[in-house]
Amino acid sequence: MPAKPSGLIKTSVIKKTQKNGDIYIIERQIKYDPEAQYNKVIASKLISKIPKGSETPVPTRPKRKKSTSSEEKSVIIEASRQRTGMMDIISHIGEVSGIDDAIYAATDRGTAQKIISLARYLLATNGQSLPGIQTWQYNHPLPYEDGITEEIYHNLFCRIGLDESLQQSFFKSRCDALSENDAIAYDSSTISTYSDNISDARYGFNKAHDGLKTVKLLTLYSIESRQPIAFTKQPGNLSDVTSVVNAINQLNALGVRTTEIVTDNGYYSEDNLSALLQAGFDFITLAKTSIKWIRNHIDEQIEALSDFRNTCPFDTSTKGVSVMVKHDFTKIRKYASHSSGASKGSEEIFSRRIYLNIYFNQAKQAADKIAFDADLYELKNLVESGIELTDLSEQAQNKVKKYFTIKKRGNKLTTIPNNEAIADANKYHGYFVLVSNKEKEPFECLRKYRKRETIEEFFKAEKQHTDGTRTRVWSSDTLRGRMFVQFICLCYYEYLSEEIRKLKQSLGKENGDSKHDTKDNIGKELELKSWLNNTPIYLQLQWFDTVENVNVSIKLKNKRWTSEVTARDSLYLEKLGVKLT
Repeated sequence: MPAKPSGLIKTSVIKKTQKNGDIYIIERQIKYDPEAQYNKVIASKLISKIPKGSETPVPTRPKRKKSTSSEEKSVIIEASRQRTGMMDIISHIGEVSGIDDAIYAATDRGTAQKIISLARYLLATNGQSLPGIQTWQYNHPLPYEDGITEEIYHNLFCRIGLDESLQQSFFKSRCDALSENDAIAYDSSTISTYSDNISDARYGFNKAHDGLKTVKLLTLYSIESRQPIAFTKQPGNLSDVTSVVNAINQLNALGVRTTEIVTDNGYYSEDNLSALLQAGFDFITLAKTSIKWIRNHIDEQIEALSDFRNTCPFDTSTKGVSVMVKHDFTKIRKYASHSSGASKGSEEIFSRRIYLNIYFNQAKQAADKIAFDADLYELKNLVESGIELTDLSEQAQNKVKKYFTIKKRGNKLTTIPNNEAIADANKYHGYFVLVSNKEKEPFECLRKYRKRETIEEFFKAEKQHTDGTRTRVWSSDTLRGRMFVQFICLCYYEYLSEEIRKLKQSLGKENGDSKHDTKDNIGKELELKSWLNNTPIYLQLQWFDTVENVNVSIKLKNKRWTSEVTARDSLYLEKLGVKLT
């Protein structure tokens, strides 16, 4: 007699061979059906499989859940949009200039990415304050992808400020790129601060005249490549001669030996020239024509400076001559001399041969006279309005004393001009003098100095485009780190500026290539050149900030596209060698 069915659900595992040779291991739930008199499969589930040629079961992915019609309509899409056009240009500059490689070589990858990201932000935003990066970075790609907060960049500045090896390694890479006959432009600027915690902040000469303590920032530029190569900071009350000595020590440490230093008249002094001569550096510096011994040589060359043969070949409005003189300088003894009895720290006189390159420019003469008369007239009005002399700058006070006699009649002040002193000053308008211990050819000396004059714009850029008008931090080491990041931004800016300058010189010119020298192509280049001439670097970058990269992704598809650019913009990118991502 057959057993009576229990009516229970039973579970069993079976193996089923597929056409491809795989063996599916299936779990089944069955129940006996008394009416049909056989077991019915209630549920079936694939739990694993044995691949063909193997004996070991492997798990299989869960069966995809069948979606409802409403679920099909609400497919999850991952999408992103970033402004990549401007950042592609900046990234290209960092790569081809070697700046990024030098940073990566000087420190670990994470630190380098943070430095480069902050520098790119400053360049892209024309020196906006750093807190703005926290929202700006969401739609602008940066090397440091984990996100930069105020805490992150503050800690970064502290670390950089204490890591002198990182900074000097980068400066060394810049100095290694100097050509053999390169000259270095050297200048300083003052940065005002309210902080009482920055030990370098002192009351001294303040170029902003805002009455605050200042830190002095010293920057060195290559005149030939027009690139910044190094910087240092020092207390705001130290003298210019100390600044020059510091610059010399830094160049020596970085392995620079034969470079020529070019400065303006703010650095002309007997002490500065003595320091340069003792260090063995060549120099060119603009000297003040008011110095007595220099005026004596100008008087001797007035006739020669009217001779047509002494006309400058690249500036026919300027004439120049060179005079070699032996001049006495003073130095402080580092060691005592037993033979002469001179003690350590005493002054010692030494003579050196230097060249006075003396120039006369008639247009400059007229401009100098107009500016001089306007300055005197303003001082005359200030004095007669009743202003106290002590309220004027020291330089203005000296001018009032030299060129006016002040008389008081009742409550009214009147000024009587000293015509003899004014005539003597007018005599030297239009003359300027470059002092050098190397350049004895006046127009080669002038060529190098005028290249330095173009660098003056770069010194201004250091503050305008890198948020460098204030310290923004509260300690000396942190300030040093912040200045380093600003310096990297400056390196980016000047490299791009130089590339744009070269590009403008090349545009719209025939080069003998028939494919290039078509009327249509030359016209496009001239259109681009006009735009470059009327659009500063910052606005050029902002123009390309409208180029966006959109990425849309679902499970089975991934699509990406970039905004279209105009023919002129394509030509700009092509000439710079930039490819949009």
